[in-house]
Amino acid sequence: MKIQRGTEIEVKVDSMAFTGRGVGRVDDRVVFVSGAISGDKVLATITKKKKSYFEAKVKEILEPSPDRIEPRCKHFDTCGGCSFQIVPYKKQLQYKQEFIRDALVRIGGIENPPIREIIASNEQFYYRNKMEFSFLPMPDGSARLGLHVRGKWSEVFDIDECLLQSPKSNEIVKMTRRLVNNLKIPAYHISHHEGFIRFLVIRDSKHTGKILVNIVTNEGVFPQFDELVAKLSESFPEIAAIYRTINSTQANIATGDREELLWYNESLYEKIGSHKFAVAPTTFLQTNSIQTPLLYDQIPKLADFDTNQEILDLYCGCGTISLYVSEYVKSILGVEVDERAINLAEKNASENGVTNCRFVAADAARYLQKLVQYDAKF
Repeated sequence: MKIQRGTEIEVKVDSMAFTGRGVGRVDDRVVFVSGAISGDKVLATITKKKKSYFEAKVKEILEPSPDRIEPRCKHFDTCGGCSFQIVPYKKQLQYKQEFIRDALVRIGGIENPPIREIIASNEQFYYRNKMEFSFLPMPDGSARLGLHVRGKWSEVFDIDECLLQSPKSNEIVKMTRRLVNNLKIPAYHISHHEGFIRFLVIRDSKHTGKILVNIVTNEGVFPQFDELVAKLSESFPEIAAIYRTINSTQANIATGDREELLWYNESLYEKIGSHKFAVAPTTFLQTNSIQTPLLYDQIPKLADFDTNQEILDLYCGCGTISLYVSEYVKSILGVEVDERAINLAEKNASENGVTNCRFVAADAARYLQKLVQYDAKF
């Protein structure tokens, strides 16, 4: 049988790829099957034909894997995220551990990599502290607001409920969509490069319950935008502040040239261990605030610090790791190119009473090169 795009094939899936697709073989060629997991026998439709492999999607489950479960998310079949939700969490961890092992063996050339068991997260849902939602203009002038359709970067579906961040963030998304359409604020078209509103970014503190809203727009002024901000701040007392980020480029990213503070009630803080950290629209944090202390606890264990050491923290961001391990060492110098992050790092050190950390705004790679070149002390 000659296999082309659109051909239907039966595939027995015997392993998983790190992308969440099942892996089988047909005509001695690997086939990656979206929607399939290890142990499935499926009828699949070929979507792409490459020189050394095929890509396909499930049309029918002929024999389900014993590991297969029903996904909890109502958008699972449409959304481009959470591709492992059709297997139990414990099995997900087994898959991911094997992905790491395979990469170290196959790419790294390490015969028996010393991999420890993955530390499971206490929460499988509602754990993310940040989500980005995309706007998409429709032919009738309305706007969609949600996440991207699986495998289709230019398509967005209206999200009703996402299980990743918080129920409150779902409410904010739905009200924002409704307000944007009622106020006739035009969504930005990523191909035509016209329109105004581009992304809704929600930052959600898991320890305070407060929320920071960042609305990413094109350049320019849209009068009804003020009403949108007023309605959101009135409707959700959890909102600490609302920002506007202006992205006047054609790049389809939720960052921009500059930020404007549109409405303010209080600063947003996230807690990691015993430290609290001020959070701005562009602040980098590990996305799982509940799991982060478990991750950071491994650093002093593996690094075997002592109180006489002077530590260099490259790409330090707002100083989360620096402050977290500061009690174990003599001093820490954090280096980060983003001056806004450095300002936050200094603020975080001060507010947490940490005195043995200092921070420098510089390109980390170049800064390290100079230290090595001049054998400089830091």
